[in-house]
Amino acid sequence: MIYGFDPSSVPRFVFSIPIIGDLWWFWIFWVLLFSSLYLWLSYIQEFYKRSIPYIMLELRIPREVRKSPRAMEQVFMSIHGLRNSPNDIAEKWWEGEVTLWFSCELVSFGGDIHFYMRIPKKHRNLIEAALYAQYSDIELAEVTEDYIHRLPATVKELRQNNYELFGNELRLAKEDAYPIRTYVDFEAPDEERQLDPISSMLEVLAKLKPAEICWIQILIRPTDDSWKEANETLVEELKEKMATRRYETEGGGIVMVQRTPGEVEVIEAVERNLQKPGFESLIRYIYTAPKEIYGDTFPRRGVYGAFNQYATEHLNKFAHNTKAWTRTKFWHWPHLFPKKRQRARQERIFQYYRERRMFDETTLGAILRIRPFHWYVGAQKLGKMVLNVEELATIFHPPMFLVLTGPLIKSVESRKIGPPAGLPIYGEEGEEKLPGIK
Repeated sequence: MIYGFDPSSVPRFVFSIPIIGDLWWFWIFWVLLFSSLYLWLSYIQEFYKRSIPYIMLELRIPREVRKSPRAMEQVFMSIHGLRNSPNDIAEKWWEGEVTLWFSCELVSFGGDIHFYMRIPKKHRNLIEAALYAQYSDIELAEVTEDYIHRLPATVKELRQNNYELFGNELRLAKEDAYPIRTYVDFEAPDEERQLDPISSMLEVLAKLKPAEICWIQILIRPTDDSWKEANETLVEELKEKMATRRYETEGGGIVMVQRTPGEVEVIEAVERNLQKPGFESLIRYIYTAPKEIYGDTFPRRGVYGAFNQYATEHLNKFAHNTKAWTRTKFWHWPHLFPKKRQRARQERIFQYYRERRMFDETTLGAILRIRPFHWYVGAQKLGKMVLNVEELATIFHPPMFLVLTGPLIKSVESRKIGPPAGLPIYGEEGEEKLPGIK
């Protein structure tokens, strides 16, 4: 033993360091194995997503819709029931099955507003039935040519045509458990005092000049109850924090402080929000116009202001996803190459809008999409949010009769009615047998 040195005082893990170094090949093997597995998973999931045929439906709104957004909430309930997910190893790792998503879109071409839904083709009959069940007068027309083809396929071509583009994604300012202001808060017993929450958005989109274009898409993917379980701790913390509090006064007395009405409202709102089915959601919009009239004030403040009507300071509200939007300045981190960062963000958000791309299912999938000057990994993490069916129905629904849809939207002029009673269905009256049966 070296004088003054006791080997027993050295932790055992120090002697294991050379052993770990000698087994470097073992650790590299496992790193490469798991990397390869998730690389394959990202590839096969992308293949699965591209193999699903989608169709576009235009919602042609009747002149008078007497139903509140509560009817659209029932439609979203039906869509949530269509949730799919891999049930075994083969479906996940060999077929690459992922939960499919749907797109609800509000589009304005120079003030001409349209409502669209992009859905998996195999779910068309079920979704049409859900819409007709709630809105019997609505007209659903399949769009043969997607409206995105009215613009060039890339930002570079768009700029060559003397157009400039702004793009943005929204996020929730607080946890998903805190609800935004919904249509329930806009309802009133008196018809004259009742408001339609989508009216502000329609007014904003109707103010566009003939050469201006604004597209808004709300991507929704049904989620399971895991988002509720993740927020159960938050509910318990709120109850403990806002429970009856006991204080001792200077004179030695005891004062009991009950929950305030505002605290009770927060707890009730959070619990009510978690009681309804949720969708993993992504709100993305782009605005483009000729450079002579282009300005990012309209999309950055106007469109965002229309979404901000759903804000409640004590609960939740929408905020800009600054890691995804196309506004970059020298004083924004990482401060270097602001123009190149802006171009990279414009190309990405324009491409993602055209593809109706949802967030990647795996972290590796997000890493593989990293581009120079815009990684987007942080934008995905910041922008992920869950909205329940009530919140989605507030944001997207056929406008009620309270909104002057005539000047804003091309409405259906004629009203659909059922066939008269007694109308022969299979043949002429008096025939006792069905056609083709002897």
